[in-house]
Amino acid sequence: MIETLIVAVIVGVWAFLALQSVMADYNYYKAVQTQEPAIWAQLGSPKFLRIPMAFASSKGVILLKSITNEHILALARKHRQAGIQFISYLVTVLVGSTAYFSFA
Repeated sequence: MIETLIVAVIVGVWAFLALQSVMADYNYYKAVQTQEPAIWAQLGSPKFLRIPMAFASSKGVILLKSITNEHILALARKHRQAGIQFISYLVTVLVGSTAYFSFA
């Protein structure tokens, strides 16, 4: 019973953080597309699965650093924060699980 509750909490937090990260990604990408069309065009007007690749490429990073729109910069901070929270949670769960099963 308690194991099921623990698993439900772990999966629930993971799902919440994953959804938060996906929404931050979408909002950031959409804001760049609509509010900075020149930069979007220089990124190659990526579609669907190519969008994260364009934003992570060295050329993309340089282009994105030239953005001065405060709304997009705020979304970029939220995007980065959501990604860090998601990865940190995964690392914490993996390290905790490894430690638990090593000593159990």
